[in-house]
Amino acid sequence: MKSHIFIIGMMGTGKSIIASLLSKKLNIPFIDTDKDLEDILNLSLEEFFKKFSEKKFRELESTYFVEHVNSSMGNIQNIIYATGGGIIINKKNRDVLKNYGRTILLNASIETIIKRLENDSKKRPLFTNKNALENIWNERKHYYHKCSDIIIDTDNKEPQTLAKEIIKKLIYENK
Repeated sequence: MKSHIFIIGMMGTGKSIIASLLSKKLNIPFIDTDKDLEDILNLSLEEFFKKFSEKKFRELESTYFVEHVNSSMGNIQNIIYATGGGIIINKKNRDVLKNYGRTILLNASIETIIKRLENDSKKRPLFTNKNALENIWNERKHYYHKCSDIIIDTDNKEPQTLAKEIIKKLIYENK
């Protein structure tokens, strides 16, 4: 069976950066699902949420994710997926995460996430304030933990250090 690597977690935990680093270090292609969807839709996530809705985005995100993983199953090479923070909301997505690879949860404190997002040029449609982030975390944390094979704390760690830590855990767990 295929063994993709899925990177999950809240916005601002470093999923895209870590997936890119892992891709280079492991020589495995990576896909940033949010970026792909923005390219396909020709809209930023913020624009899509305003024009349509988060619910509609989650439907499209799920269809894209499930179809992409299923279509890649015939390929020889695994893929690293940097997923959107809400990927775990949909049960079909959670099933894919559990059945088609290793799922790594990047975890960060709310304070770290806020600090990162305040310095991030990307607009985050669900980032309004600390209370909103805490509510999102509280709604999703059960799913994040249920889906994850490996949990990595990202607070006060550089991306290179995190990538090395993940690779060590992946190697150790495969022995």
